[in-house]
Amino acid sequence: MAIIRLCFSLVSLTAMLLILSLNAISPISAQDSGTATYYTPPYTPSACYGFEDNGVMIAAASDVFWNDGGACGQMYEVSCLSGTNEGNPEPCLGSGSVVVKIVDHCPPGSCRGTIDLSQQAFQSIADTDAGVINISYQLV
Repeated sequence: MAIIRLCFSLVSLTAMLLILSLNAISPISAQDSGTATYYTPPYTPSACYGFEDNGVMIAAASDVFWNDGGACGQMYEVSCLSGTNEGNPEPCLGSGSVVVKIVDHCPPGSCRGTIDLSQQAFQSIADTDAGVINISYQLV
């Protein structure tokens, strides 16, 4: 009886450790923070899909989560938190959240944010006059 209880405890402990280890290797936590900028059309070609049209609720990933193209096709919910400058301290609009598909890479040197949203995606959550906003984002 004691051996059965010990085996059951070991199985339970192994399952719990497996669940914890899977959570630890997730590339993006439940919600991270950063900054968002925007880019204007044309949106093709893109690093992920070439000349394929993916609509306008799209974005380019910075090296923070690009993962050598591993971010291609992933969907992120991006929420406007606040402005980054005093020129427009309250740029957030409406619900302040948008879901975008990663279709491109925002390369170091020219990338000014964690994520570079399409102009349409940016203007759905913030005033484009802000240029750069503080955000939270999560994989959905």
